[in-house]
Amino acid sequence: MTATIEAGAGTYQRTVTARIPVTLRALDPIHHGAGTAGNTALVRMQDSVGPDGERRRTPFVSGNSIRHAIRDALAWITVDTLQVPDNGLPKAIVDLLWSGGALTETGAQTDLRAMAERHTLLPSLPLLGYSLGSDIVRGSLRVSNAHLACRENEWRIPATVMRDPSAGMRAVDWMGEEFGTRHDVTGSSVDRLVAEAMFGDAAPASTQMIYDMQVIQAGSLWAFEVGVDAAVPAEVDALCAALTRVTAGGVWRLGARGAQGFGRCAVVSSDTSELTGDVSAAAARYVDHLSGHADAIRALLQVRA
Repeated sequence: MTATIEAGAGTYQRTVTARIPVTLRALDPIHHGAGTAGNTALVRMQDSVGPDGERRRTPFVSGNSIRHAIRDALAWITVDTLQVPDNGLPKAIVDLLWSGGALTETGAQTDLRAMAERHTLLPSLPLLGYSLGSDIVRGSLRVSNAHLACRENEWRIPATVMRDPSAGMRAVDWMGEEFGTRHDVTGSSVDRLVAEAMFGDAAPASTQMIYDMQVIQAGSLWAFEVGVDAAVPAEVDALCAALTRVTAGGVWRLGARGAQGFGRCAVVSSDTSELTGDVSAAAARYVDHLSGHADAIRALLQVRA
């Protein structure tokens, strides 16, 4: 577990390697896209071969999308705690916080002092990994794909999850389809706002846009892991802060189309015992760290007044 040990003139921070098994139950249908077939957005599927040698094809949600939710949460925690004003960050810093940045310089030399300062002031960076200047830093965060608890996945879903009656169904039985429309204003009270000239013979055609998508139905169970490899205590605190935000109200958004009502999941279980004894305390400690070093972090992020 986390500890700080005196070691001569400095300190040695014992690193943490831990896994958090997470189980979610879909409260609304889930969509995680894999392109389209005609007008239908397809659900992403994964091919696998089970212990019996049989090929299977099951829906999943990529670990990358789960990782992005954690990165997004930490980015918002940072700007909210620092009270960054609108238009207050350079584009490169926004990219760094929300997508991990990009290489902008050539060369192979690394300024270790500057890197150490970044990591001390903003532990979310070494937790998630990032690219900055000519440096690529590998993060300590580890996230697995989220797999549907179903008959075909029994060999790779925790036994405690597979005890749920719904886990005995086949993957195909969980598949469904949803559709919707984006309504045109024609024929509504909003017509009065359209310039009269638009109602002439040259008026553009007015149609509704219909969309449909494959989904995994509400009630499905999903299992995945979030964890860290060789993370220092401050990185663990950052992860706890992100998980606290991602699971606010006991709900985790999984997959895409959240703005249209999809992907809402209830957190069935989230065992953080390997990571820390008190997630709330660790999350508060991280926010306190940001607040206590606000001026230095604002300078690091080039926040504009």
